[in-house]
Amino acid sequence: MRPLPYRQPDRLVVLRDTNLEQGLAHDPISPVNFMDYRALPVFESAAAWWRPSINLIDPGLDPVRVNAIEVSGNLFDVLGVHPQLGAGFPPGGPFYLPNQPSIVISDRLWRSRYNADPGLVGRQLNLNGTAHTVLGVMPPRFRFPDDVDIWQLLQWDLRQHSRSAHFMEAVARLGPDATLQQARGAVDALALRLQTEFPASNRGWATRLIPLLDEQLGYYRPALLVLFGAVGLLLVIGCLNVASLLLTRALSREREIAIRVAMGASPRQVVTQLLAESLVLSGAGAAVGILVSAALLPLLVNLTPVAIPRLEEARVDPRALGLGLLILCATTLFFGLVPSLLLLKRHVSDGLRSGERGSSRGARRIYSVLVASEVALACALLVCSALLVRTVDGMMNTPTGVKADGVLTATVQLPAGTYPTWESVGETHSAILEQIRLQPGVEQAGGGNFLPLEVGWRSPFAILGVPAPARPEDAPMAQFHSVSEGYFEALGAPILEGRGLAATDTVDALPVVLVNEQFVRRHGGGAPVVGRVLLIRASGIGPLGANLSRRRERGPVPVAAGSPPQPPTRFEIVGIVRDVRNAPIGQDIEPAVYFTTRQFPFRELFLTVRAADRAMALAAVRTALRAAAPGVPLGTVETWGERFAKRTAEPRLLMTILLVFGALAAMLASLGVYGLFSWSVAIRTRELAIRLTLGAPPVSIGGLILRQSAVLILGGLIGGMLLVRVAERALAAVLYDVSPTDPASTVTAGIMLLGTAAAACLPPVIRAMRVDPAGGLRVD
Repeated sequence: MRPLPYRQPDRLVVLRDTNLEQGLAHDPISPVNFMDYRALPVFESAAAWWRPSINLIDPGLDPVRVNAIEVSGNLFDVLGVHPQLGAGFPPGGPFYLPNQPSIVISDRLWRSRYNADPGLVGRQLNLNGTAHTVLGVMPPRFRFPDDVDIWQLLQWDLRQHSRSAHFMEAVARLGPDATLQQARGAVDALALRLQTEFPASNRGWATRLIPLLDEQLGYYRPALLVLFGAVGLLLVIGCLNVASLLLTRALSREREIAIRVAMGASPRQVVTQLLAESLVLSGAGAAVGILVSAALLPLLVNLTPVAIPRLEEARVDPRALGLGLLILCATTLFFGLVPSLLLLKRHVSDGLRSGERGSSRGARRIYSVLVASEVALACALLVCSALLVRTVDGMMNTPTGVKADGVLTATVQLPAGTYPTWESVGETHSAILEQIRLQPGVEQAGGGNFLPLEVGWRSPFAILGVPAPARPEDAPMAQFHSVSEGYFEALGAPILEGRGLAATDTVDALPVVLVNEQFVRRHGGGAPVVGRVLLIRASGIGPLGANLSRRRERGPVPVAAGSPPQPPTRFEIVGIVRDVRNAPIGQDIEPAVYFTTRQFPFRELFLTVRAADRAMALAAVRTALRAAAPGVPLGTVETWGERFAKRTAEPRLLMTILLVFGALAAMLASLGVYGLFSWSVAIRTRELAIRLTLGAPPVSIGGLILRQSAVLILGGLIGGMLLVRVAERALAAVLYDVSPTDPASTVTAGIMLLGTAAAACLPPVIRAMRVDPAGGLRVD
């Protein structure tokens, strides 16, 4: 959460599109709309980018997939960061530069693949079959926006795209005299004007401005606040426990202190002695804690299974040490001073006459408050842990519509230089899948341009025979996906009605599509859907590209890199597939239309292979690539389980940490309860012996101790639940489909803590019931 390493990082904001009507709160921005926003006077400058799929092909080296963005030429100027080697994109130069492919690479790629060769600047690298000139190497650790290795200069004018397409990301620098609120007001006003001027594409769409640090932290900002609160609670519990021990120790020395005072020791000397003893104890603990944290931090950073933003920069720095020393001084003064003052408050003769060490009612009240506070804080931590358990359980059990436990996913990107026509792209994809299906152990294989949990291209459509709405902006919308035959079979998603896609659905055959259940519910109108015809009206620029129907008349046409093809105007619905989650967890499933890759291919294909095991699936994919597309690198390879686990990794990590903290808190609280009632039984031995001598049954003695413990524990539980209510807002930001007031989590945590505390009470209760009356009456 430190300031980002850019020029005036607090002036940087991210632009994100929202559409409340469609339930979208954090979408990429439309490129044409962005060009309007960047012209606002509240911005000093603004840069935008999108994420192409890039194969890096070097002579003599294995081709690899690299994480890249195609970005406007002013990105580094907006951030205030410059290359360590080379000039980079021209300062103040063109926003985009067609026909002059050029790139800047990361320090990591420069060192790992090119051995930090300073002569690399000015040379050309092959990206997707096209030569790009290297203009610079960025400084170490600069990977903006997220683990990027190649920044490719934008090749096209953003205004030549569609306002309906939302796929760009953008960052802007506020003007020198503009505040964030002023900028948000200007952006909101422009969004309203664009909705009026372009209702067909902009209806319901607005743009949010988010501070760059908040955007990069994302889920981790509220998660860090929750963790910081949890650490604070655990720290306070530890301090309360130590305070209880110090108080017990001090009260056990009541007669000793009284003798010291009677022999002439001043109150200052007594207080100094007790504070010094506390300082030795807390200082030793703090020193060990600092050494252990310094030793463990690098290990924890390397072992963390989640890509936490900027975690590699975490250090035990002077500010952290200063905070630790401040806490050390505060706890030493407070918890060393309180017992001292409590003892000095009592008259010396009282201490000398005391036959029951530590019998002060005030001391018992303080001790009881400390223990009840421990129980309250432990309860708060356990409730938070239970809420996170419910969250993760809900996410893991979110219906995805697929049974893909044994499925391997992998990405393949066909470069435009090697595969210049869409016919060659479609044919190669089909050849790869056919080769995979021939390999031993493979049960089913398919592919698509998106996988489950990912959002497809959104576009309007019409249904033949259904009257068109009066206003174009009221046209129905659906996600467009392109999948092969075998895709749904590999994922275990059944065809509910009609037929699936087939190898005979070629470019020369009848254009066909499948639709999902959500499409039928929203747009079916209660009539049969299979056999109806969809009318797709899309421009020839952007996500739908060049028209396949014209290509059939004119023959193969070269295709520009990054421009998927436009489908024909009419498509017949031949089947209905079960809903496959086409939105992130937490968002509603949207209507979807599935084209076939044979008629509507994309250069990037996500393979889905169901096989006997992971090794056989991976071997089948590699063999098929060598046979059907030699030289094409294999991208990210993951099982569906690994892919799904990534989507739940953040809350699972937070859950694990809070569970550990909750367990520690419960253990410390139970130790506090045990200590309090052990001490209580010890100082009340004579009282309990008298009760037993007068005829009280041992069961009533045990009940007396239990009632006192129950009052403290229940009071602590109520206090802990009140603490959770105070933190509701912070908790809501890290929970999914669970309310911070969830009764099941509260009850579960309460029962766990109640059971732990009750177990801690049992030994003192048993000792109280076994007090020997004769021996107890002789206790000094």
